Amino acid sequence: MKRQHYIRTTLLVVALLFSFILPYSTNAATPSGSDLMKITKTVDVNSLVENDIANVTLSIKGTPKDSTIVRPNDVILIVDKSGSMQSDNRLTAAKNATKEFIDLMDLTKHQVGIVDFSDNASSYPLTTDAAAAKAYVDTIQLAGSTNTGDAVRKATAMLANHRPDAQPTIVILTDGAANSTPDALASAKAAKDAGIIFYSIALLGPNEDPAASAPNKLLEDMSTSADHHHFVLGSVGLSDVYKKIVEEIGLASAYNVQITDTVSPEFEIVPGSYDNNIPKPTVNGNTLEWDVQELKSKELTFTYQIRAKNTTQAGKYPLGKTSTVFEDHQKTSYSLDTVNPSIAVLNPKPVISSINPEKGLTTGGETVTITGKNFLPGAKVYFGTNQATVISETPNEIVVTTPVGAQGLVEVKVLNIDGQFALGNFQYYADPTITSISPAEGEMTGGNRVTVIGSNYMNGAKVFINGIEAVTQFSTTSKLYATVPASLIDGTVDVKVVNPDGTEVEHANAYTYLTPPPPPIIQLDSLSANSGKLTGGESVYLFGANFDRNVKVYFGDKEAVVNYYANSSKIRVNVPEAVSEGFVMVKAENPDGSSSELVNAYEYLAPPPTPAPEISNLSDAAALTGEQKTVYLFGKNISSSAKVYLGDEEIVMDFVTNSKVRIKIPISTQAKTVDVKLVNPDGQSAILVGGFTYTEPVMDPSPSITSLSSSSGTVAGNESITISGYNFKKGIKVYFGDRAATIVSITDTEIQVKTPVSSVTGLISVKVVNPDLQEFILNDSYHYTPIPITVTSLSSTSGSVKGGNSVTIYGTNFSNSMTVTVNGQEVKYTYLAANRIRISMPAAETAGTVDITVDKAGAQASIQYTYN
Repeated sequence: MKRQHYIRTTLLVVALLFSFILPYSTNAATPSGSDLMKITKTVDVNSLVENDIANVTLSIKGTPKDSTIVRPNDVILIVDKSGSMQSDNRLTAAKNATKEFIDLMDLTKHQVGIVDFSDNASSYPLTTDAAAAKAYVDTIQLAGSTNTGDAVRKATAMLANHRPDAQPTIVILTDGAANSTPDALASAKAAKDAGIIFYSIALLGPNEDPAASAPNKLLEDMSTSADHHHFVLGSVGLSDVYKKIVEEIGLASAYNVQITDTVSPEFEIVPGSYDNNIPKPTVNGNTLEWDVQELKSKELTFTYQIRAKNTTQAGKYPLGKTSTVFEDHQKTSYSLDTVNPSIAVLNPKPVISSINPEKGLTTGGETVTITGKNFLPGAKVYFGTNQATVISETPNEIVVTTPVGAQGLVEVKVLNIDGQFALGNFQYYADPTITSISPAEGEMTGGNRVTVIGSNYMNGAKVFINGIEAVTQFSTTSKLYATVPASLIDGTVDVKVVNPDGTEVEHANAYTYLTPPPPPIIQLDSLSANSGKLTGGESVYLFGANFDRNVKVYFGDKEAVVNYYANSSKIRVNVPEAVSEGFVMVKAENPDGSSSELVNAYEYLAPPPTPAPEISNLSDAAALTGEQKTVYLFGKNISSSAKVYLGDEEIVMDFVTNSKVRIKIPISTQAKTVDVKLVNPDGQSAILVGGFTYTEPVMDPSPSITSLSSSSGTVAGNESITISGYNFKKGIKVYFGDRAATIVSITDTEIQVKTPVSSVTGLISVKVVNPDLQEFILNDSYHYTPIPITVTSLSSTSGSVKGGNSVTIYGTNFSNSMTVTVNGQEVKYTYLAANRIRISMPAAETAGTVDITVDKAGAQASIQYTYN
C-alpha cells in the first residue's frame, strides 16, 4: 500500500514447509548484531506439488541501539526547474520547501549543496552557510526539459570529495518523466554504487494515480530502498516530506547491508518474481543478493517465488540459507545467519483420463482398463464402495476386474498409497424384462392406464407402445405404470421399456387396439330461416341428427362458419355471401365424409334499390370574382364517393355525412351564376339550378398626395415628414425614390413617416401605394442634400515649400469616400476616424498661404496652410 509520504513496494521471498506442519518462520541473529536489525523469513504454503508456486517473504527491520547518534551527512538537493514545474505553482512550492530543508538541517554536523536542472544542470557547492544556500535557491528559474541523468551525475561528481567521516546523500525532487529513463536509472545506480544514499520525491498531479505514474515508478526504482522514496499530490505536503527526510538523515540502524539468500538445489527461483523489489536483487542461479546502503527502523520487505524442480523426489527439504553482513555508524562489522524452514515436496496427484469400457454388468467380473497418469505402485481401485481386483498396473494404466455393483452410475476411485486419489465414473447395468401387461387391450383413442410387470426397471424408465412414447410412472424395479397413447390403426402392437442407461427390452404383440364401431349417419332436417340478403351474415339454426363437433355446412358451393355447437341435433351458422339472388342447396357434412342436404332450402333475396341523392342548400351561395372559399352542401343520400360539379367543372369534395359534404369553390375571373350538381357512383344525381353566384368586387378610391411638410433633408434620412392628401388606407406603403420610408402613424388624410437613407443627392419622387395596389406619385417633390462636413484645425499650420511633412486634419463627418485638395491639387489621404484624416503635404512652387479643401459628396469645408 502506498501512502502520502512514501511507497512501500512488496517483494516476494518463498519458504516452504511440510503439509503436516503450520507455516514456519524464524528470527535469527548473532548476539553481536541482533540489537541492530532482525530478519524474519516466511512462506505462504507448507507443501508443493508439481508446478505449484510458493511465495517467500523476507522482512528486514532495523532496531537501532541509540537513536540519538547522528552520522554526519554531505547532502546534495536536486531540484527540477523544467517547464512542467509551472503547473500547480510547483516550482515555488519546491523552492520554499528546499529553503525550509536547509533551515532544518543541523549545519554544525551536515553540509548541503544544490543542483537545479532542466536541459542542463547548474549547482551550488557543499556549504554550511544556510543564508548563501537559500539565496541561491531564490535564483532558480523555470527552464526547458527534464535531463534527470545529467543532474544526478552532477550531484555524484560534487560528492566525490565528501568529508571522510560524512555519509554522501542525494535528495532529488522532480515532477516529470526523465528525457531518458535508462539514463536516469544508470546515473542513480552509479551514485548508489559509489556509496551515496539516494532519496527521491515524486511531485505528481493533484488527481494523478501514483500506481500508474511512470515518473513515480522511475523515482522509486532510483531510490536506495522503498523507504527512501516519497510522493506528493499537487505539491501539497511537500514541506512535510522534506522535514521527514531531515529527521531521517544520519539516523540508521545499519549501513552497507548485504543480504545473500541461497535457495536449496531441489527448488528453482521463478524468473522475474523478484523484479518489484527495491532495491532489485542480483540473481545468479539459485542465489539472490541485495545491497541496502542504510537500514532505518522501518521494515523492508523483499519477496520472490520458487517451485520444485521436475527432478525432485517426494520428501522434506530445507528452503536454503540466508546470511547478512552490515556495519553500524562507526563502521563496525556484524553478521547474521537466518535459519531457513523446510518444505514438503509431494507426489503429483493421480489423474484419470478414461475408463474402458465405461459400463458393465451388475454381476461384475468384467475387465476394465483405467488410463491416466501419476498412478503409484500399490494403488487401490474402488467401484463405489466395493474394491476391484487389480490385474496389472503402470504409472499410466491400471487393469482391474470389476466387483459386483448396483444398477446405475457409480464413482471410480484410484487411491495412491500417499492418500491422493483420482475420480471417474462407471455405469452398472442389467437388461430389463417384460413378463406381462395388464390390461392388454383398449380403445384406439388411448388414455387408459396399464401396468407393465417385469424386472430391472430404473427410475426414469420409459414405456413405448407401437413406437409411441407413453406417459410413464416408475413404481418399483419390477413395476411401471403407463398411459396408453392414441393410435391411428387398430390391432396388436409391440411394447418396449427403455431404461435411462440405454438398456431396453421389447415384448412383441403385447397390446391390442380394439376396432371402433361405425359412426352414426348424419341427417339434416330443417333451417330456422329460409331466406336472407345477398351479403349474407345472418345467423341460422340447423336441425337434424348426428352432427359431429367438427361438422361443415355449405350454402350452395360456399362454406358457412359454424359459430355454435349446441348438441348433435342443433348447430348455428353464419350464412355466407352469394353472388346472385335465388335458391341454393344446404348441406351438412361430418369429418367421416357422411353428409345430408336439403335442395332449394335457402333463398338469397335481391337488395332494394338505393335512393337518389338530393341537394337542399349551400351554407354560402356567393363569392367575389378572384375569391376562393370553402362552403358546406346539405342534402340527402349523398355517397362518400359522390362527385360535385360547379357548372361543368368538377370541384374538390370532402365527405362529412350522407347529408353534408364540404366543397371548395374555385376562383372565377368573371361574374356569373352557375348550377351545382351532385352525382353518386350509381349514376343518380341532383341539381341545384343557379345554386352559386360570382359577383365583381367594388373598388376603393385611389390615394392622392396634396403636400409634404418638408421638401428636403440630408441623405442620412430619419427626418420626420407629414404627407397630406386623401384616401390613405391602413397598410399603405410610402417610397422616397425606390426606398421605403418608415411609417409612424396614418389617417385617411395624413401619414407621419421617417425618411429613408439615400445613396444619392438631388430631387426624388414620393410615392404612396394602398393595399389594393392603387398608387399616387408626387414627382421631384423631395430634395436629398449631402451631410455637411467641417474642418476645425490642423496638427501643423505651416511647413517648407519642399512638402513631405505629415499633417492631421481635424473636423466632423469624415469618411473613406472624400476628395482632398491642396491649393486645388488633389492629394491622397489616410482615414483615421470620423473626426480626423492625415495627408502628406505636396511641394509648392512658392511660399505663401493656400487652401486645404475637403469635399464629401458636394459638401465642402476649407482651412488655410502656409508654405515657408
